[in-house]
Amino acid sequence: MTNKEIAKLLDISPAALSLILNHKPGVSDQTRANVLQKVTEMGYGHLIKPVKKENVADQTICFVVYLKHGKILNQHPFFLLLMESIESHARKLGYNITLITMDANSSVTEQIDSIIRLNPKGIILFATEMLDEDLRLFMSLPFPYVAIDNDFPYLDVNTVAINNQLGTYQAIEYLVQQGHQNIGYFHSSDYISSFAERKEGYISALKHFNLKLNPDYMFDVRYSEEGSYQDIHKILQTITTLPTAFVCDDDTIAVGALRAFTTAGYKVPDDVSLIGFNDRPNSAITQPPLTSVNVPKGSFGSAAVSALVSLIDKKERNSWDRSLKTRIGTQLSIRESVRKLN
Repeated sequence: MTNKEIAKLLDISPAALSLILNHKPGVSDQTRANVLQKVTEMGYGHLIKPVKKENVADQTICFVVYLKHGKILNQHPFFLLLMESIESHARKLGYNITLITMDANSSVTEQIDSIIRLNPKGIILFATEMLDEDLRLFMSLPFPYVAIDNDFPYLDVNTVAINNQLGTYQAIEYLVQQGHQNIGYFHSSDYISSFAERKEGYISALKHFNLKLNPDYMFDVRYSEEGSYQDIHKILQTITTLPTAFVCDDDTIAVGALRAFTTAGYKVPDDVSLIGFNDRPNSAITQPPLTSVNVPKGSFGSAAVSALVSLIDKKERNSWDRSLKTRIGTQLSIRESVRKLN
């Protein structure tokens, strides 16, 4: 008798039978016990795989990169920088890391099923491009997971994210200290929650320092060096007055802005000051070197691993708790793209 026929007799799906015979998660303990007993009584006990004692060194955590549209992650090396710190910290705690890329344009349910069949101890989900409805598909996973680079404030899930509003506040604070009062913003036209939070931080910081919010100084531009360069170059051909400084959603946009200013005959920082966000490695070698909000990739990655391992331990002790949302602080890397005004 085939497994499919056995599953039909037991009134369960072949997939559920496979999980039970191989001692993998995804079914309730009561169903598992009942099916194992009936399979043995039917004379097919030999199909039940022997239970192997887990070796902690062989346990696996999946680092899942979710690509909804790819416009952000395909342009940004952030997840590659994170991967090193995540893998390093996981190994210290006795876990191996498997990298998986998910494409939202294909069947997400099938891709999630593939991950379940790997039977990892847990998942770190790189959720930069995800919306709430995307994450909901993961909320019934049979093992712990932590979403990173997205706070999901309205969902009861564990997250590790950047304190984006702190970052733009630090940028505005520094500009104010350097005498700037007219401060513009280059905002990505491609949406992710981090960019929305950074823009909110910019608006809140202006209010905090009693500075005027001028809508004419806020521009949506494409998220790529070439796209932002082209968009900002067009803006500079039509704008009549410039603010003394701009803050950008990301270094990618800032580098495009730097190029556009140069092409249009403006000098940074003599004519206009500029601050990026994320402090990419090439920020230190632009001309001039770019002042940028630094996100500590090392502590970000280790915090994600620690949060997940904590969930794994709680599950094994059957001690679940309320969800925790961790915010990683930022720090301004001051270079030469900001001018001090008299």
